[in-house]
Amino acid sequence: MIETDLESFEKLYKERINSQFFKIKKASKKRISDIRENLIDIKVCLDHFLDAGKEKIDEKAQKSLKFFSDRIRKEIDEIVVPEEEITYDNVMDLLNSVKKLFTSINEIARKSLPKFHKEVQPEIKELNYITRKLGGKQKELDNFLRKKYNEVKNAEYLLKRLPKLFQLKENIEHAKKDLDAFGTEMEERHKTQEDLNSKLLDLERNDLFKELASEKEKLFQLKINIKDEIGFKKALKKLKFELEKGTIHISNIDLNYLRDFLKNPINILISESKDLPKFSSLLVQLRYSLEENKLNLKSDTKQKTIEQINAIFDEKKLQENIENYLEVKDTILKIEKKIEIAGLAKKLEELRNQISSNSVKLEHVELDYNRKNKDYNKYLNVLKVEREEFQKSVEDILNDNVKINITFSF
Repeated sequence: MIETDLESFEKLYKERINSQFFKIKKASKKRISDIRENLIDIKVCLDHFLDAGKEKIDEKAQKSLKFFSDRIRKEIDEIVVPEEEITYDNVMDLLNSVKKLFTSINEIARKSLPKFHKEVQPEIKELNYITRKLGGKQKELDNFLRKKYNEVKNAEYLLKRLPKLFQLKENIEHAKKDLDAFGTEMEERHKTQEDLNSKLLDLERNDLFKELASEKEKLFQLKINIKDEIGFKKALKKLKFELEKGTIHISNIDLNYLRDFLKNPINILISESKDLPKFSSLLVQLRYSLEENKLNLKSDTKQKTIEQINAIFDEKKLQENIENYLEVKDTILKIEKKIEIAGLAKKLEELRNQISSNSVKLEHVELDYNRKNKDYNKYLNVLKVEREEFQKSVEDILNDNVKINITFSF
């Protein structure tokens, strides 16, 4: 059973596969060492070129020879020969670098050698011999990789999946950090909302606000009573329709007053003088039209409307309700003035604005929290699946049970 934390896994895993594939790694090192020696031999051969050139070729040709030597040395110096850590990728990089070296040697030789090749024939033969030898070692290593290294390559490539686990771990930590921050802000916003609502409730318990609420309730009830008493809009609308259509003719009726009344009956009534002369005249004309059956309403609708009109004239309750309505309206205005003078209205408006503003911010932070919580849980689930699949792949390679512990920094 192998149990390790995520941060230590790569080192432990490399040790295990290096041990498990020791013979293959050793054989790879031997072939790499041969290539390294051949590369050194080429540089030594280039020294031989320069030494021979000093005695046998002119100054201009020596410049070409030096260019030839420097370019090849530069190519060799850029080749990375793996030493301690042998992997499929860095060995393939080595092989590709050697191929590139051959291309460069052929290209540079084609341009430079004609200028001095007769004078350095032994050195050219020496270089050809070493490069053929290097080519053989390259092919040998390439064949070895293709035939013997596949299982090792699969084991090594498994590590390429490791960064995803680290990235998911980091995503989870970042998401949790943001989640905690949003959670803290959300709690603070809820607390602020509770405090503001409590202050609003305390303010609304003020005697002036209680009195105002009471008077507004009275006003509301009076509106209902007035609407109940003038609950014959259907008959009035029918009267207006027939008058506008010209199917009936009634002298001295104010059609504009009728239109305004139908739009806002209470405002029209309270704007009249105490005895409601215009409204009374309208009722008389409506009753006459109903009694003469000029509006063609159903019998029960017509009879009920006539009874309501008679009640208005006989009982005088409508006038009384309108007077009470005006008194309550005046009382409300006085209370509102007191509230304004005491600064309570301003405080109430400020509190309501603060509650509205905080409510919007609370809604936003709740959305942020829910979004980040979704991300957090998604990353956790993905990490769980990825870790299980990764552990299974490692177990298949090492033939041992594996448990990778992942610890988060929160």
